[in-house]
Amino acid sequence: MNPSYSFKLRTTLIAGVVASVLSPVQADSLDTITVTANRMPNGDVLAASTIITRDQIDQWQINDLPTLLTRAPGVDVTMTGGLGQQSSIFMRGTNSGHVLILVDGVKWYSATTGSAAIQDFPVSHIERIEIIRGPRSGLYGAEAIGGVINIITRQGSDEIKPYAELGYGSHDTRKASLGVNGSHGSTRFNLGVSVLESNGIDALKTADPDKDGYRNKSVSANLSHQFTAQWQGGVRFLRAEARNYFDEAFSPDANPFNNNTQQVIGADTSYALTERWTVNFDIAESRDRSETFENRAAIRELNTRHRQFSLINTFALADTQTLNIGFDYAHDKVTGSTDYDEDSRDNKAIFVSWQGAHQRHGWLLSLRHDDNEAFGEHTTGTAEWGYHLTESLQFVSSYGTAFKAPTFNDLYFPGFSNPDLNPEKSRSIAFGFRGTHEFAQWSVDLYETTIRDLIVFQAIPENVSRARIRGIEFDIRGDVEDLHWSLNASYIEPQDRDDRKRLIRRARQLMNATLDRQFGDWSAGASWHVRGNSNDRFFNTDTFTTDDARLAGHGLVDLRLSYQISPEWTARLTAHNVFDKKYERVKNYNSLDRTVMFTVQYQP
Repeated sequence: MNPSYSFKLRTTLIAGVVASVLSPVQADSLDTITVTANRMPNGDVLAASTIITRDQIDQWQINDLPTLLTRAPGVDVTMTGGLGQQSSIFMRGTNSGHVLILVDGVKWYSATTGSAAIQDFPVSHIERIEIIRGPRSGLYGAEAIGGVINIITRQGSDEIKPYAELGYGSHDTRKASLGVNGSHGSTRFNLGVSVLESNGIDALKTADPDKDGYRNKSVSANLSHQFTAQWQGGVRFLRAEARNYFDEAFSPDANPFNNNTQQVIGADTSYALTERWTVNFDIAESRDRSETFENRAAIRELNTRHRQFSLINTFALADTQTLNIGFDYAHDKVTGSTDYDEDSRDNKAIFVSWQGAHQRHGWLLSLRHDDNEAFGEHTTGTAEWGYHLTESLQFVSSYGTAFKAPTFNDLYFPGFSNPDLNPEKSRSIAFGFRGTHEFAQWSVDLYETTIRDLIVFQAIPENVSRARIRGIEFDIRGDVEDLHWSLNASYIEPQDRDDRKRLIRRARQLMNATLDRQFGDWSAGASWHVRGNSNDRFFNTDTFTTDDARLAGHGLVDLRLSYQISPEWTARLTAHNVFDKKYERVKNYNSLDRTVMFTVQYQP
């Protein structure tokens, strides 16, 4: 069958099912995503978006961020083993470095690799995760080709409340967290600490069998204060120190491990100069440090530091129209055991965005210009429009351009770099529908993204490849009395336009289904995660060649049971991968088998 016709056929079928099953009725408005989507407070997000809340994290009892992110539509994640092993995000079929990761609005990544160590982020400190799918370079700059993920850490509450969690499970996995949040007068605060440890599983199949363990110790703090009716400010801090053991195919007796440190610190303030003009200032730093050891001797160290500050003027042009004019400055610095040809770079940017609504129409227009001392100037933009066909049915469409900056490894790594690289560039077009009803909320989105000047390593990195990605996403969730249910599904065609092959490590089909029911003090639930087959390319240690491989798809079932011992105490029992599926997401790397964990939580 012709691929283009096949894609259109699937699109028509899914859209038809949505239209026939869900008739418009009166309902509440769609969920609100705060600043992440448009970099300004808003109540009508046109972009495809998902929120993962603290309640969902507690209910699912997922201990690692990579697995947690796979519960959102269009998000595929690969992992090279169990807890703490290297993980990569593929959002809407784009590359692992094409997703901008923020922590409380602060860019978090390694300037050398161009991606974040998501496997080391402590889940216990998360208040919620806001996921925006589709290009956002017109607001944020580099990396936001596939989308933006903003991890919001725990915030202060209305009254002082301690919280705690203690859990034990398979592979001698232990977790513990303790914290307190609250307020005093005009001050809100949160302070928390956590530990996650596991003996782990054997990560690499082709190395000597062993247990590749993991340990993560973390702390987070958040403090905000309302000085006057017009002036507020705050500071936040997060640090995670992790050790993960891994396998080395060519040195089986080296007992290698990494010591990784992730840190984000920032301060922000806002002042309302008038009723319609607010100035926001933010200064922050994120760090990614990695030390590699063999036989307990340090052999390599990389330390990247990203500093940024932003000044944003927000103007309320009318009750339903807002204008943002902002300036961003960022400085990246690399230190360690490798001598790069250049070890720092600056990026200056100015952007403007206009969000508004009038009668049945809503829109967002943004334009941004970046000036980077490493790769020059680049201009990107976003245009989104929504139209309410009825009170409960909205049509949305968008067009956006985005880019991915070359990393320090791409530009400056000794002997294997290319200082003449250009940024990878993309164009995306999308349209969809949003529905809100008494029984459910739903969305369906279709999109096409073309990427040019893809950076491919051929002796040195070069801008040679092109890609075209087409996809459709469907998301629906609802409540019926004490029953909560959700379903999301994605079909993605990520194609390399040069050789017409599917891009590696990306599945065409993704699906998640959840069902939870409350029975008085008891709650029971189940989740089903499905990932279709994918292609991979790996180094064959037997033939010393690079070979292609096809990895089979799989479906994973989780079951959970909880009991409310008292208003403050909850006991939870969770089983992941109940049917003990054996599967690979990266060739020759094992994945977690059936695991069980028992947890006790204290939350007033």
